[in-house]
Amino acid sequence: MIPVRLLVVLAFKVCLVRSQPSQSSQQVTNPPSPTGEQSPLDDGNLSFPWSRLRLPRYIVPLHYHLLLHPNLTTLSFTGTVQIQIDVQNNTNWVVLHSKGLQISKATILDHNLAHLSDQVLPVLHNPSHEQIGIFSPKVLSSGQKYFLYIEFEAALAEGFYGFYKSTYITSEGETRNLASTHFEPTSARMAFPCFDEPSFKANFSVRIRRSPEYISLSNMPVIKTTQLNRNLLEDQFAPSVTMSTYLVAFIVCDFKSVTATTSSGVKVSIYAAPEKWMQTHYALEVAVKMLDFYEEYFNIRYPLPKQ
Repeated sequence: MIPVRLLVVLAFKVCLVRSQPSQSSQQVTNPPSPTGEQSPLDDGNLSFPWSRLRLPRYIVPLHYHLLLHPNLTTLSFTGTVQIQIDVQNNTNWVVLHSKGLQISKATILDHNLAHLSDQVLPVLHNPSHEQIGIFSPKVLSSGQKYFLYIEFEAALAEGFYGFYKSTYITSEGETRNLASTHFEPTSARMAFPCFDEPSFKANFSVRIRRSPEYISLSNMPVIKTTQLNRNLLEDQFAPSVTMSTYLVAFIVCDFKSVTATTSSGVKVSIYAAPEKWMQTHYALEVAVKMLDFYEEYFNIRYPLPKQ
């Protein structure tokens, strides 16, 4: 089945979601009390540190460095994420969202990218709230910035949420796979561990590994493609604007495209299955005219270099 929505941020949507959360949502809750540097790293000696549905406010994400490698043969994916975090109260715990992901490694680094611990950090799960808690034996100090690094894997989701498998059928009856995303409202946590609430805005630097017969797309343009080996390429996308996790989007597929540029210099592309490529030109013509019209009507510049 072919996903019909565009896998890019819709015009002006990023601007609209930048509004600040209400005062009540910004209220800082008390973090779990620091336990010093001699805490044992045995999971059996730890209990999940957070009981609320909403995440604690004492850690704020600043920038995600995300690497994903979907396999369209096994219908699974592996990935890593390095999140720069700003600690606002002393704590030993980082609590964030994860759903259906198998976490294989978690570690915390200081601002110089030095490991805070030479031991494997425990990762506790709270499935009912779709949260994980990562314990640091060394206290994370208020006012300092750190890097949280996590390795994970999962199967591509069934259905149309998270990082999911989709298909289309060629005129010859061949079924072809693609991997796509739909994160709104709370499904980014199915693709990578993250602070998956709208008020936790950050920048995102995405890298996607793929076979040469596919392409990859994300919110921002590709700035570099590296050939890792004969059968594997890695696309590096430009850092995104500051946005919520549910606006992150990416796809790996074999689609073809047509492209034009608006009067303000925004690159607009329409993607479709190869056999449907000839049907994309009218959609491109309309898309360019609409984006020009809405920029003039609202007097708001489209915030991204492409759509």
